[in-house]
This record gives sequence, C-alpha cells and structure tokens, in this order.
Amino acid sequence: MRCLVLHGKNSSPEKIKWLTDPISKFAEVESPFVDMEVSEIVEKFRHENYECFAGHSRGGTAALILGSIRPSVVIAVSSPTDRKLQLDHLSKFPDDTPQSSLYKDLSKVRDLDSSSPINYVEGLKNSSILLIYGDSDQIVPRRHGEVLCEKLANCRLEIVKGMKHSPMGQQIGQINRIISEFLKYYVNSRRIT
Repeated sequence: MRCLVLHGKNSSPEKIKWLTDPISKFAEVESPFVDMEVSEIVEKFRHENYECFAGHSRGGTAALILGSIRPSVVIAVSSPTDRKLQLDHLSKFPDDTPQSSLYKDLSKVRDLDSSSPINYVEGLKNSSILLIYGDSDQIVPRRHGEVLCEKLANCRLEIVKGMKHSPMGQQIGQINRIISEFLKYYVNSRRIT
C-alpha cells in the first residue's frame, strides 16, 4: 500500500514524523514538501495511484478530498473540514495572533467550498476515515471532525485530551497507537474480503 502524507501550512515533512512513522509500519510512505493551497495539492496528486492519504491540518484537508476521489484509507489530524467554518472561527481572534494571520491567508482563497471536505461526503463514503483532533486546539476546533463524522458511517473520530494543534510528548505515543490500531484493522479487513 502506498500512502501520501501531507504536512500543513508553514510546516514540512520533517515536522510530521509523528504522523509518518506509524503509517510507515503499514505502508510505503511518500511525504513531499508542498507549499500550495488545498486545490493545487489535490490537482497535483489526484491521478497518482495511492491507497492511503494522510495529513496534518491543511494537508489533512487535501487528504480528505483526495480520499473522496479515489476510495482509500484517509487519516486527517487537526484538519479543517469546512473552510467557511474555519474562516469564521479564525475571525474571532485579535490581531498579532497566529489565528489572525491564518485568517488573513484563508480570506484570500477564492472558493472555500471546493476546498472543504464537508462538500465531498458522497465520495468519502467509499473510504475508511480516521479523524484526530485535540480538545485544546485553538486553530482547528474538534467540531470540524464531529460535523464530518456525523455524516459518514465509515468515519472514526478520536479526541486527544490536552492536545493543541499538533501533538506533543505523550500525545505522540497516543496518536501512534490510534493510527496503528486503525491501520491494522484496515489491513486485516482487506485480507478477509
């Protein structure tokens, strides 16, 4: 199984080793540097032959959309699923905060609907989905995962206590266990069918 793993805005493949490491136990991982908007990422990889898409933050948003195009396993961590909801959330923070900077960047995106996984539910019904959010994330609230999983029977939602936008310390081990458990189940269920 080949898995495309995407980092978020202002990040890099090196900064998401906590995501690529557990996936690499089950798949051949490719984690390129991508400094693009979601729609550009989707366009770049939509015709590639992956069985797995994963990502953190903006990378997870792209992974979800790619998973709606090609039935696959999708893992998204701290990922906006409705970018209009995200824009509204970020608009409530004062200037000189990371949220304000992200708000300004997201405000420049022309079509937030086409880069919102919530608008790809029909295609996502054919994928196995794991969403992970922190209960202390001030960038992407867990509501994004709740809203998407409410619409999909094939969606597993995990909330990590104390986690902000990225995991730290013991949370990395917890995420590693969650991902490994999910992928082990996925791989075993494929052998049965």
